[in-house]
Amino acid sequence: PGDIQEYESQNLQGEFISDNTVTRAKIEPAPFVVIPSIGEVLDFSFSFPENSRVVIRILDINGRLITSLVDKFFQEGGTVNRSEEKASWDGRDHLGKIVSPGTYLMHIEAINWETGRTTSDIAPIVVGVY
Repeated sequence: PGDIQEYESQNLQGEFISDNTVTRAKIEPAPFVVIPSIGEVLDFSFSFPENSRVVIRILDINGRLITSLVDKFFQEGGTVNRSEEKASWDGRDHLGKIVSPGTYLMHIEAINWETGRTTSDIAPIVVGVY
């Protein structure tokens, strides 16, 4: 967690698969289960169309913002694959505190700056305790 720019430069290199046939934002796989108290992090991928500002946020079940993971413009469409050692969310809020056990939502939104078309996807995350 931390600075989004640092996150992007460290974790997007070498994991972006260009594919300009992607037509909508998508998070895979879902649902997720994570136990942050034992150091678990998420293993996920996200896809988006070309010329899109991609925003990924973690929300609580009531829709309140917990933290932002990605806020970046991508000229090419494609998929970003995440692996566990480079996953972006470790179950902590924007202040660095582990969130309470419960259900959270990973929300992706891709806004095409040329057409104004917006696509989104939501994946549930269950935060557990050990």
